[in-house]
Amino acid sequence: MRRTPVAMIASCFIAAGSGAAAAPVTYSGSGTLSQVSGKLPLTGSVPLGSAFSFSFTFDPARAALFEASQGYAIYDLSLSSAAVTLGGYAYPLSSEAVYTPFIELYRGFSFFPGSNMSEESLVFTFFLAGKATVGDPAEPFGGSAGKNQMVSIGGVLRQADDGMPLTLDGIFGQGPTYYSNFEYGTRDPITRQTGFLSGTYVGGFASGVPEPHHWALIIAGVGISGAILRRRRNARRSQERSTAC
Repeated sequence: MRRTPVAMIASCFIAAGSGAAAAPVTYSGSGTLSQVSGKLPLTGSVPLGSAFSFSFTFDPARAALFEASQGYAIYDLSLSSAAVTLGGYAYPLSSEAVYTPFIELYRGFSFFPGSNMSEESLVFTFFLAGKATVGDPAEPFGGSAGKNQMVSIGGVLRQADDGMPLTLDGIFGQGPTYYSNFEYGTRDPITRQTGFLSGTYVGGFASGVPEPHHWALIIAGVGISGAILRRRRNARRSQERSTAC
């Protein structure tokens, strides 16, 4: 069917609105802490069985490639609206430039449900450094004040094409996260002892909401399409009345 110039303009508006959707992506998830390791004692504020959750937003287009090699890449990230909790403990992210959040990507082989052979996989891990501890009893582990804190959030995705570049776009739209791991770790600078709490989670990526001017493009496109449809219906009705007479 031949498309009218106006219809083509409408399609361009809609395509522009959908393609120009806001780039930021939110990654979130939740689970239960099921394992503890290391030598630092638990304070009791975040015992095994405690729920944890995380959510943070980043813009893949603004990520900076820090290091890359064959099948391996690290990107520095700029986060917004970040929140991580373990039980009642609100994990305080560090704002120091040296502790910039980053994501590590690499290719590997994994066994997936329903398959008895290893398949190509894409592994990702987010690393979020926290502020140094202050010795508050609400902190997960005891020990000296000033302990370093780190949260790592990882997952394994199925990927059939190992020729794809290791970009952040490669982890979106790949289906479910088959294996996931959340870990909170801390290290006492005086005794050099460590403590770790870990568990699996259920989570995923969600695209950001289109910005106002992107919504305007989408609405304009839909409006033009509606006007075209009404015009065609009116023309058809007029033709039918003329034929009936």
